[in-house]
Amino acid sequence: MHKQMACAGFMFFICCMLFSGCSKTAEGIRGPAGPAGKPGLSITESRSAITGYVTLVSQFLIPQSVFDSVNVSTYMGDSLVKAVTDKTGKFSLPNLKAGTYRILFQRNGYDSIGVNVVHSAGNEDKFIGIIQMDGSLTTHILHQTLTVRNDPFVIGRQFLDMLTTIDGPPLKISSRRYYSVYLYGNNVSFDYVYYTGNEGNNQFESQIFYTSSDINSSHFNPGDTVYVKTVLTPAYSLQTSWFDSKTYQDISYPYNGDSTMNYFIWPN
Repeated sequence: MHKQMACAGFMFFICCMLFSGCSKTAEGIRGPAGPAGKPGLSITESRSAITGYVTLVSQFLIPQSVFDSVNVSTYMGDSLVKAVTDKTGKFSLPNLKAGTYRILFQRNGYDSIGVNVVHSAGNEDKFIGIIQMDGSLTTHILHQTLTVRNDPFVIGRQFLDMLTTIDGPPLKISSRRYYSVYLYGNNVSFDYVYYTGNEGNNQFESQIFYTSSDINSSHFNPGDTVYVKTVLTPAYSLQTSWFDSKTYQDISYPYNGDSTMNYFIWPN
């Protein structure tokens, strides 16, 4: 009886050892490789958008209230990527790779702007903030009169009274007109200064005061012909440049609009 139980125990031990050995051997066998997955995008191939806002200011410094219809465009290699702003001025140039982009902003009646943007792509869009576009100088000078008058408050001082008429809608009280005035004559170098008009209509009047034969540090003799060139310029406080989309050149401030040439005779 004891002998039979001993034999049974020995056989159970042998079986356990055999099954245990088989189990360990099975865990060490590697199965065949599965199909390869799709490779992920490299950082140079990842894409995201360049976004921002555009605001519009007229040539007389009047902020506009609606900012739609601005064409925004750039090139990614040979491919043109473009967008149009909505009423709030928002735009989005989608699906752009990492790189440096020259973004062009264009709208009829406003100076175009070119902006360089470094875009790192990745998972987040690039926000470039607010771009301000200024109204183009479309106003024309229709007429100008120059009159020499005596200063009623200072004896011996005179002034050149300039009355300039322009086209376009009348100015609002809150707006200003900006222009440059050049004065020159025989053997005299010219000066130019900024004047503003705020008349609320299509005329603006300015006075240039002088004493004796000196005006703006330039000397004239009695009887000299003094030439006056008046040039419309964009709002002085903006001092912005604009991008010429035809030549792809930045035009620095001040850039000139319409002009007129006039003259007066220096009094005795």
